[in-house]
Amino acid sequence: MASWEKRGENSYRLIAQLGYDANGKRLRETTTITLDHKPRKGELDLAAAKFEDEVKNGNWVKTGAKGFEAFVKDWKSNYDDLNLGEYTRKIYMAYINTHLIPAFGRLQLDKITTMQIVKFMTSLRDPKARKDKRTKEDKPLSTNTILNIYKALKSILDCAHEWKVITKNPMDGVARPRADKAEKKELKSRKKSYTSQEASEVIARLYEGPTVWKLYFLGVLLGGFRRGEYLAVEWPAVDYKNGGIFVEKQISFDEEGHSIETEVKTEESEAFVPMPRWYMDELKQYEREWKKHKLTIDPDDWKGGDKQYLFHGGAGEKYYPNTPSLTWRRFLDKHKLPRIRLHDLRHSTAMLLHEFGADLKHIQSQLRHSKLATTTDIYMKRDTVNLSRGSADLFDVLNPNYDDGHQMDTNG
Repeated sequence: MASWEKRGENSYRLIAQLGYDANGKRLRETTTITLDHKPRKGELDLAAAKFEDEVKNGNWVKTGAKGFEAFVKDWKSNYDDLNLGEYTRKIYMAYINTHLIPAFGRLQLDKITTMQIVKFMTSLRDPKARKDKRTKEDKPLSTNTILNIYKALKSILDCAHEWKVITKNPMDGVARPRADKAEKKELKSRKKSYTSQEASEVIARLYEGPTVWKLYFLGVLLGGFRRGEYLAVEWPAVDYKNGGIFVEKQISFDEEGHSIETEVKTEESEAFVPMPRWYMDELKQYEREWKKHKLTIDPDDWKGGDKQYLFHGGAGEKYYPNTPSLTWRRFLDKHKLPRIRLHDLRHSTAMLLHEFGADLKHIQSQLRHSKLATTTDIYMKRDTVNLSRGSADLFDVLNPNYDDGHQMDTNG
């Protein structure tokens, strides 16, 4: 039966009786509460009974059992390492170490409040209010960075709640970060894809440069490959007979920032990607040159081992994942071409297919999106000007100065 005992002037120990173990030892659990008033008759008996009920029903967690920084280690080994990809783990741990540990590291999990988290998330938008010292104080964090910090914190505290380390999740009520008006305006104004005319100019310039990068960037544009997917393609995955390339893996980062082979983004991403016949012909010629080049390399200098990556730096070793992005920016700047991100070159694939008359299902298949809505968002939202212009032009029939397409005579 539950009981209590006085501990200090205003503190009381509540005792939950849990029976006996196999050796006849009495089992019990205790907690201490502090009152700011003289306890009313029966108040402590009721508190003790409620406490015992919570313990027996698994709804009570020992106060201060875990600090935030200590629990992060449990979260990493029992959730992070088992459920998240290498690159996501790298990103999360970077933000945990630079933002979350400085803010919450010394706090007990059960002492972290929703309001503390709300204020912390707000401070991320104010460089002077941040506790981390590795970030330049005059540079505000992007919404995408803040969102990743939010996701990491939520993952940690969700696990703490699910594993009954805390009885209440302080993330409940904390809004997911969203871009403010200024950032939305900047993102909206940024060029995100090429027209067919711009793409033709880009392709012409690619033919002036190294074959390895010409074929890599052409492949991303024509096939809609993600950056790491095309880096990971080896010659056995190239199918000349059917005119396409099998995507089976990608090159990404591990937690230490090293390049590694890993699984592709989604189940749908692992698929056959059809390519233009003329591109496959050029790839076949490139393979002949690739094999001839390998024969000129001393076996001791070949760093690719048994790997046959289409694109490498000369000794067979896979490119670092960031190398194509840096090379792409330099290429655009050198030729004074409109700058878009390398990933948006893949998005240009959707826009060009749409411009050339492909339907949504065909575009979805080419980009290997798991949901049609994702494909729709890419070009429907990014072709706003043309779509809006087309809709507005439908109202030309209501123009009082037009009659069957000719201007009406308003002078009688």
